[in-house]
Amino acid sequence: MPVALDHLTPVEKTLVVTLSGRAADARAHRPLLDDRLSEIVSRRLSHAPVKLPGTVTLAVAVRSAMLDRLVSGFIAQHADAVVVELGCGLETRMHRVSPPTGVDWYDIDLPDVIDVRRQVIPELGRSHLIAASLTDSARWLQDVPRDRPAIVVADGVLGFLTESDNRRILEAITAHFVNGGELVFNAYTRVAARLMGTMGVLRSVGIPKGYRGFGFDHPDAIEQLNPKLTFLEEQLGAQAPEAARFAWPTRIIAKLFARWRAQARRGVWVVRYSF
Repeated sequence: MPVALDHLTPVEKTLVVTLSGRAADARAHRPLLDDRLSEIVSRRLSHAPVKLPGTVTLAVAVRSAMLDRLVSGFIAQHADAVVVELGCGLETRMHRVSPPTGVDWYDIDLPDVIDVRRQVIPELGRSHLIAASLTDSARWLQDVPRDRPAIVVADGVLGFLTESDNRRILEAITAHFVNGGELVFNAYTRVAARLMGTMGVLRSVGIPKGYRGFGFDHPDAIEQLNPKLTFLEEQLGAQAPEAARFAWPTRIIAKLFARWRAQARRGVWVVRYSF
């Protein structure tokens, strides 16, 4: 029986947007991410997939691939790593990355989301689901090892929280992991965050018209939010390896954006910090 999502809040339902993007990419003639599990998971839900513009499907696939590479690179250097996925939704990153047996993976999200996830995504060995609000860091961090190298990854969720919530979450993360690690996530500019409530794909899952998210225009804003974080790099979708496989009109636009960093950040923008 298909799993219903009617009881989820609009913010929780945004998981359908990213899932639909990955599933649509998997069905494409030349997929960029080729996450076939997402297409299977999408069919297990009673909620119809969100109809996404081609540019949104492309953006979801590219940023997923970019974050996958950062997580895989960290794991390659730390065979005993801890991976923490904030606001995991129906993310299938662990299945794509396929970490070695020494890695423990923690997927964090609200209880109703975790309940849905248990029903539609098979759990792998050394995966751990934690049902808790990200703002209740004392609850979800208590089950995560402190003394191992950690990479914390977030695809979208931080942009849906307030600046105050982000500050508290980041402070809890840097205080918890005594052996340090990295934080990687896709970022939104202030303009993009202010316009969240006007985006058709978000409105389709119930995000209200006046909704505003959390955004910033320069990576040092996160260092100011938490001085224990050190900026390492930013990656732009316009410069990602996948850009070479875009259709030629999109490829030309990507090349132009790659020369104009402030504009390129309004597209797919991934940032990486150490702590």
